[in-house]
Amino acid sequence: MLKPLNRLLYLFFCLALCTSSSAFAVQKEYVLKAGFLYNFARLGQWQSAPENGSDFLICSPDSQFIAIANAALENRKVHKRHLRNKLTPLEAAALEGCDIVFITDNTYNMWLDAHPALNLKNTMIVGETDGFIAAQGHIRFFLSSSKVRFEVAPSKLKKAGITMSSKVLRLARVVEG
Repeated sequence: MLKPLNRLLYLFFCLALCTSSSAFAVQKEYVLKAGFLYNFARLGQWQSAPENGSDFLICSPDSQFIAIANAALENRKVHKRHLRNKLTPLEAAALEGCDIVFITDNTYNMWLDAHPALNLKNTMIVGETDGFIAAQGHIRFFLSSSKVRFEVAPSKLKKAGITMSSKVLRLARVVEG
């Protein structure tokens, strides 16, 4: 009787270990992507000047990403503005004032439903799902050889009133929107 119980405990332990390692992988990937977003913010040029004293906002409808970004980007500044991560629904009024919107795989279907009604000027839109740039995104993360890479549609950024530094474009896979 003890042997089957030990096997069950061993199986439970292995399942817990596998689950936690995949959750850790997602957290690690989100930390890296938060760092990329911070650098996009630092190296991007928004044409409309922000209000004095306003925070630089990275917005996302994904609470897990926002929690991780809060820890990873604590006490950072972008263009002399305090960086703040904000959990927000994909609604025009809620996204007003967001400098960057990050759409995760978990929130991509919500984006597909919402983006036709949104007119986000002066906002960089970043995602991580295949077809994201075709769905009005500006930058898309992807994995290549287990590394986070990104592609950029400079023409879409320009339409939104944002110019990306040539330093970023040299590292990116440049695509047409």
